[in-house]
Amino acid sequence: MAGNYKILFSDLDATLLNDKKEIEADTMAAIDRMLCQGYFFVACTGRPLASARAVAKRYGLDRKGCYITAYNGGVIYDPSLDQMISYASIPLPVVHTMFARAERVGLYIHTYDRTDDTVLSLRHTKELDVYMGHTGLEPKTGPKVLEQMTREPAKMIVISLTDHERLEQFQKENAEWSKDVLNSFFSCEQYLEYCPAGISKGAAVENLCAYLKIPVEASVAAGDERNDIAMLKAAGVGAAVHNAHPLVKEAADYLCEKNHNEGAIGELIQKFFL
Repeated sequence: MAGNYKILFSDLDATLLNDKKEIEADTMAAIDRMLCQGYFFVACTGRPLASARAVAKRYGLDRKGCYITAYNGGVIYDPSLDQMISYASIPLPVVHTMFARAERVGLYIHTYDRTDDTVLSLRHTKELDVYMGHTGLEPKTGPKVLEQMTREPAKMIVISLTDHERLEQFQKENAEWSKDVLNSFFSCEQYLEYCPAGISKGAAVENLCAYLKIPVEASVAAGDERNDIAMLKAAGVGAAVHNAHPLVKEAADYLCEKNHNEGAIGELIQKFFL
């Protein structure tokens, strides 16, 4: 099967990265080999660009042949040239409306400063601490933090650490008014993510393949969570790592024998590229 595919899109957390937020050694060696042979590797994540760039730099995935799609496909970036390929954003009035609606029902919400990917939140909460620990980004907090925004952000996240049903209810209550401007999905049980309408990891697969003039049928994509489903469906082959959510496995063409701690992405590279 190797040789039929040209580009691999991989989710980061719980897919490429193990529980220690590291890339397993054999997987890193496989990535090096595929890049040396002229294939493309894409870190396709819901994380902000600054967080994804830090991971890429740590592992040398900022060289030629590597790309990043961040904010669930809202941003496409070439790290080897430090070049922004595309940036989709949410209108500021929509951001203010969503913050007000989350505040009204007592749910935590944050967005991002487009200048430096700083997290913008109305207050410092446990939810913010958990998110900071996950991404390594810095926060700006305060009741007037949104008033300081001058540029449209790429994403918002509503977080509940203990009550997934509240997030589901919030998504349903805001579906009608937001359907033409926002796309929403869960990246885990605790995170309800909002991106611009039409934006998803699946759209990122299609857009980057078009940019690189690679047939989308020549792409492989791998993930573990529900925000990865669009990516798996868009790619020529959609793969679910062994630890993936049941709905992701249902959407996949290929089920990895290995999980994210065992080198699932290395398994895919050996099967489809090397």
